[in-house]
Amino acid sequence: MQTTVKFTTHIVLAVLGLIAYHQAQAARIEPAGSAFTAQGPISFSKGALISADCTIKVAGKVAADGSSASVDKVEFDGGLKCSRVEATNLPWILVAKDTKSGAMSKISVDVHAFGLGGKCGPSTADGTWDNATGKLEATDVSIGEDCKIKTVSIKMPPNFKVVE
Repeated sequence: MQTTVKFTTHIVLAVLGLIAYHQAQAARIEPAGSAFTAQGPISFSKGALISADCTIKVAGKVAADGSSASVDKVEFDGGLKCSRVEATNLPWILVAKDTKSGAMSKISVDVHAFGLGGKCGPSTADGTWDNATGKLEATDVSIGEDCKIKTVSIKMPPNFKVVE
């Protein structure tokens, strides 16, 4: 009977080890160690009076092990309102949760608008990823008390992929 208990204990420990190993195997971003630039439309609001439809342009680098990507440069183009939005708290960090979703953390912006502007964030935006289209997308992301990314769709380079 003691042998059965030891055998059962070993089986349970092995199963728990496999579960922990599987959970530790996060999705990776490829190509590891590579630099990238990307852009796409973003719709942003601050309070009830400031709303801007812009183009977000990002540049960064995938970590050497593919575990994340740092977004080191962010610009907003598309007119006067967009030029008043400044990315802060860089680098923002992109992590792939799996081959269909991810999260960007440390998102912060400063809206330069007299009397209405202010700081937004830091916050984390959860979104979707699609290897086929190369798009990182999110909707209705709160990045502060009265700040929101209504929609964003960043088209990444063709070689940028998420794998498990």
